[in-house]
Amino acid sequence: LDEHRRASVRVRLDCAPSDLSDWGALGGIVGRLAGNYWQVPVVEGIDRAPTSDELKHFGAAMASFGSTPLFHLVGFTPEATTLSAVGGESLAVTRRIGAAELREFKERYAESAEVDVIVFSAPQLSIFELRDLAQLCLGRKFRRPLLAVTSPQVKPDCDRFGYTERIEAAGGTVLSGMCFYQSYAREISESKGWKRLATNSAKLVNILGGYGYTPTLATMEACVDAAESGELR
Repeated sequence: LDEHRRASVRVRLDCAPSDLSDWGALGGIVGRLAGNYWQVPVVEGIDRAPTSDELKHFGAAMASFGSTPLFHLVGFTPEATTLSAVGGESLAVTRRIGAAELREFKERYAESAEVDVIVFSAPQLSIFELRDLAQLCLGRKFRRPLLAVTSPQVKPDCDRFGYTERIEAAGGTVLSGMCFYQSYAREISESKGWKRLATNSAKLVNILGGYGYTPTLATMEACVDAAESGELR
């Protein structure tokens, strides 16, 4: 119903997220602010059209932290051509979010420098993310297991473009048609001795604490470095 799609939480962004983990952190903050299924956040201050992967990490984290099914980004999402178009002009700004808030959110998930496993999952990786990951894997030899999870639709393209080969040559593993936290993550932890996990997914860090892991939220680059060195720096 139209009345349930009107904005009810107004957020002003004071800085541009710099990578996918920042977009996930932003989604986590907004999700916590919304807090329940019936709240509809509207975010203003975004200075460019987000990519599909940025929207994916933002929305996945928002739903994980706040059960939020709908959001508006002023000037970019279809209904929010303007703030007033979704009823946001009548709302006081609930929260301003800048670089300090994003950093504070990520620091809550930075308990350990040492890592046992690196997981890129939840959401599954797009072909663009796999391309970037494959590039980062060139010339590397991993000391820690690195798992990259994608969909059955994307995996054949990943193979065809040579991305799978590059990731696995470094010691990583590309998986498809599964989700890490729904694939017996607790039992995997107990079997492998994996406790300290690094990822660039805010959704994943929110979930895995309940499965016996100590997760750390970091950039894709920092996670790949950790797979090689054994620790986040």
